[in-house]
Amino acid sequence: MYAKFVLQVRRGFFPKIPDPPKYPEKILFCGWRRDIDDMIMVLEAFLAPGSELWLFNDVPEKEREKKLTDGGLDIYRHMNIKLIHREGNAVIKRHLENLPLETFDSILILADESLEDSVVHSDSRSLATLLLIRDIQSKRLPHKDTKSTTLRTSGFSHGSWIREMQQASDKSIIISEILDSRTRNLVSVSRISDYVLSNELVSMALAMVAEDKQINRVLEELFAEKGMCIKPAEFYLFDQEELCFYDIMIRGRQRHEIVIGYRLASTDHAIINPPDKSESRKWSIGDVFVVISLGE
Repeated sequence: MYAKFVLQVRRGFFPKIPDPPKYPEKILFCGWRRDIDDMIMVLEAFLAPGSELWLFNDVPEKEREKKLTDGGLDIYRHMNIKLIHREGNAVIKRHLENLPLETFDSILILADESLEDSVVHSDSRSLATLLLIRDIQSKRLPHKDTKSTTLRTSGFSHGSWIREMQQASDKSIIISEILDSRTRNLVSVSRISDYVLSNELVSMALAMVAEDKQINRVLEELFAEKGMCIKPAEFYLFDQEELCFYDIMIRGRQRHEIVIGYRLASTDHAIINPPDKSESRKWSIGDVFVVISLGE
């Protein structure tokens, strides 16, 4: 079937903004996974030199080094990241207070392998750690004007403690690993953290590969440490410029990128492969685009 009309796609002029240089980052891992050595190798591949990775869990440091070495990681030959070990319990506030939580660019709360047999217990621990970290951050980080913070739900009072945690979330990114899909509502409604449903992701990937083994090559490309990235709208358009998604895809091609989706500044969820690509809309500088780029 052919389209009833010819789609007019405009290349137009867009900001010529070079990709920003990479800067060192400071990242915290709370908890311990059996594949944490693989996670460290992925970070080593794309983080800028001078970055720090703090490992905070109750596994003794000597035992950690042995586990990492057994997993094939050379802990003394990192070019880009420096490993910093701290021992403690992630659900004890005084242990967390010994960490410079206000200085981290990103914090990842892992589903600890010691609790992997109990999904509910593991998620409860992750949520407790999340709330403790946000509480500590909210007291250490400078507060913004409360008028600039908008709550997604009306269930919280104007002076609620959740507001302080949301302000802290603007300063530092926290990703919580959730095992039970029912737990995500507790995380998403508070808007103080993002989350990863690791079990659900694995199940979905296995189901797709079981149905068609060729899809495994697609998944490997999508989940590779390089290629997939999120870029601000200012790379592709001017504020309030009216364009359809096809227009943006063409501008991405001029940057040797494939634009596959977007997330509007006014929403919390990204749209991948939007169905109405020919529909024009006004975009804002606060929007972001999901792209595949060879240079990343």
